[in-house]
Amino acid sequence: MAVKLNENLKYNFLSSDEPPVRDERVGGCIAYCGSCAGLRGDFKSGCAHAQNRKFSQSGGCQLGLAVGIINSLTRAVTIIHSPLGCCSGLAGLSGVRKTSRLSRGLSAEEQTFIHTNMDELDVVSGGLDKLRRAVIYADQEYHPEVISIVNGCVPGIIGADIDAVVRELEPQISARIVPIHCEGFKSRFVSSGYDAANHGILKYLIRDPKEYPQLTEEAQIKYDFQKKYRTSRTVNIFNVGSNSNGDEVELSRLVSALGLIPKVVPLNSTVDDLDHLGEAALNVSICATHDDYILGHLKERYGTEYLLDVLPIGINCTNTWIRKIAAHFHLEKEAERLIEQENRELKEAIAPFVEELKGKKIFVGGGETRILTTADFYKSIGMELVGIKAHNLDRFVENLLNDIDDPNLTVEVAAGQPAEELNTLNKLKPDIYIGHAGANGWVTKLGIPNIPLFGASINYMGYSGAFELARRAARALKNTNFSKNISKYVGHPLTDEWMNSDPNNNIVQGSRF
Repeated sequence: MAVKLNENLKYNFLSSDEPPVRDERVGGCIAYCGSCAGLRGDFKSGCAHAQNRKFSQSGGCQLGLAVGIINSLTRAVTIIHSPLGCCSGLAGLSGVRKTSRLSRGLSAEEQTFIHTNMDELDVVSGGLDKLRRAVIYADQEYHPEVISIVNGCVPGIIGADIDAVVRELEPQISARIVPIHCEGFKSRFVSSGYDAANHGILKYLIRDPKEYPQLTEEAQIKYDFQKKYRTSRTVNIFNVGSNSNGDEVELSRLVSALGLIPKVVPLNSTVDDLDHLGEAALNVSICATHDDYILGHLKERYGTEYLLDVLPIGINCTNTWIRKIAAHFHLEKEAERLIEQENRELKEAIAPFVEELKGKKIFVGGGETRILTTADFYKSIGMELVGIKAHNLDRFVENLLNDIDDPNLTVEVAAGQPAEELNTLNKLKPDIYIGHAGANGWVTKLGIPNIPLFGASINYMGYSGAFELARRAARALKNTNFSKNISKYVGHPLTDEWMNSDPNNNIVQGSRF
C-alpha cells in the first residue's frame, strides 16, 4: 500500500529563525551499497538512517543548494557571510543564472555577489560590523528588491546573530532582507539547503499582495469575481534549478490542455510573484525533495492543497502527474483523452530509438527522484537497468523504490564519492551512463558513453522530454569512440586494489558520524 509521502511531517517552523535540518525533520539514508531488496529491508528496520562511511571523499554543501534558489530571484543581491572559501565555487552561478533568465525571455540582470570575507579577527569579534556595511552598501549601490544573507559555517559555529542584524536594518533598507541559515556543518543532507532557502522566502519575502487603487462598486465586484475564478483554475508549478525553460513550457502546455491556468514559480520570480503565491487552487511539485517544506507551509498559510507524488519524467510518470492534477479538478475524462493522444504520438515518434536502445544496459546517478523516474522510462522502452546511484534516499522515494521489480538491482547511495561509483560501474559495465553534472568526466575515463541527467537548455520533462531522453541516448550510443579513446589514453587515478575491492566494505553502521 502506498504511503503518503508527507505523513506525520509538521510544517510549523516559521516562528524560528531557521528550519530544522533534514536529519531531524525527515531522516533518510546517505550511505549504502548493495541490493534494492537489502535497502528496502534497511528502511523498514531503520538501519538505513544510521549508515555512514569509514572513508569519505568530498561531497556537497547545503550552502550551494540554498544559493541556487535564492540567487534566481529577480533584482536580487546575495551576500555570502563567511570566510572567502565559501564563495570560491559560486562564480559559475552568475553564468547559469544569466543563461536561465535569457532562455525564459527575462532580462539578463548581471548577478551581484558581495562577500564579507571573514578573517581571524572577525571570528573573535563576530564579524557583524562587516555584515552591516555589506547590507547598507548593497542597498545604496544596487537598489535591489531582495538582499539575501547566506550564512556560512564560521558565523554559525561562533553563533553570530545575523537575524538581529536583519531586524536592526529592516527599517533603514528599502529591499527585503532575507537571512538564510545554510551552514554546511549542521547537516549530513545537502538537501537541507532547499529548506533553508525556502524558510527565508516564506518568512521574509512572501507578504500580502499590494491592493489596487479604490474601484467603483461595480468594478470591484467584477474584479473580485474574475480573481476568484482565476484562482480556482490556477495551478502553481514549482520549478527547480535543474529544470530548463523547455521543461516549464512542456508542463505548462499539459496543464493548459486540461483547461487550467499554469503558473511557474518560485525560481526566477519577482517579489510580486511571490506575494501572489496564495492565489492558486493547487500547488504542484515536480520534486518532493526540493519542495515539501515550502508547499507544506503554504498550505498552513493559505490552505492550498498540493501534490508531491511524482516527477513528470518519462511516459508512465507524466501520465500519473496529469491524472493527479486532473483528479483535483474533476477533469478525469479530459485527462484520459489527453494522455491517449500524447502517448500514441510519442510512441510512434520514439519507435526508431526504441529499436536501437532495446536490451542495452543503463546506469543512472543523481538526485533521488530524478534518477528513479528517469530509470523507469528507460526500462519501460526495453533497456536493462543495472544500477542506480542516489545522493541520498528518504521517505519521498520509498514508494518508487518499492515499485522496482528487480530485488537484486544494485543501489548506491552517496553524495559525491566518485571512487565508490567508479568501482561499482567497473563491475556492472553498463552500455551507457545517465548522470548528474560533475560525474560524467569520471565515467568517461572508464570508457562508458554518457549523457547528462539534466541541463539548462535541454528538455527532459513531460512527453517532449521523453522523446529527447530516447533520442539523446540513441545518439550517444551511435559513436562511442570518444569515451573509448579517453579511457585508453587518459584513464582514471584509482588503484587496481581499490577497483577489485567491494565498496560495501566502506559502509559502517551507526558509530561514525
